[in-house]
Amino acid sequence: MLTQINHWMEYANAVIDAFLLLRVLALRLQRTYLFLTLACLLNVFFDVIELSIAHTSPEGERTLVYSNLLFAFVFPLAAWDVFEEIPPALMAFRRSAMLRALTSILMVSFFGLLVALPAFNADNPMDIPFLFRLMVVVSTGSATGCLTFFWVMRKAFRVQKIPFPHNTFVWMMFYGLTLASQIVIWFIVFVEEALGQPSTGVVGEITETIAALYGITITIWCGWKLKALPKDIPSASLNEPS
Repeated sequence: MLTQINHWMEYANAVIDAFLLLRVLALRLQRTYLFLTLACLLNVFFDVIELSIAHTSPEGERTLVYSNLLFAFVFPLAAWDVFEEIPPALMAFRRSAMLRALTSILMVSFFGLLVALPAFNADNPMDIPFLFRLMVVVSTGSATGCLTFFWVMRKAFRVQKIPFPHNTFVWMMFYGLTLASQIVIWFIVFVEEALGQPSTGVVGEITETIAALYGITITIWCGWKLKALPKDIPSASLNEPS
């Protein structure tokens, strides 16, 4: 029963991801949020690929690994894009906060490489166990760095008593919740792999159902809350003093 529910959840998730992308395009937010639009497009792209192949097949495993490694580099760009509507007074602070976040992500990626090295196979350098370990650590590091960036920017808004632009708040909440759930999932996966006891049976299916419902809910909320920008207000990056 749960297996069938999760199967249809995958289709529902793909439809909702497509809804968010169409919502962004309909509101013409891609003119301001280029990297966020790219992230939405990639979500739909990989949804289609994952629906066309079996998860347990070698192709399915590689799709999971490669897509998450790609998103580990896309998420910092999307996190930067979240604050495209901020006032010019915060642009310098935004750059310094992102620089610190990227530094921490690079350090974690290096640590991830060290963690993954025991699974490295010289005869097959693209072996799944090696890439999977690397993916878990790098993805977790990227998500953590982006969440730290959001926290620092939120603190800057509060200190300077600047109200959040509407879409900035919506995007920050959406990606904050998305990245937080990703950290929890990868932490569980990492612990299970270390213990050699992955979630199976009913427990694994229930976890998958909850994660799917969570992702669908926050994606619907984000798409519903986004608003079109006034035509006479360009991107904040264009207002930045030279």
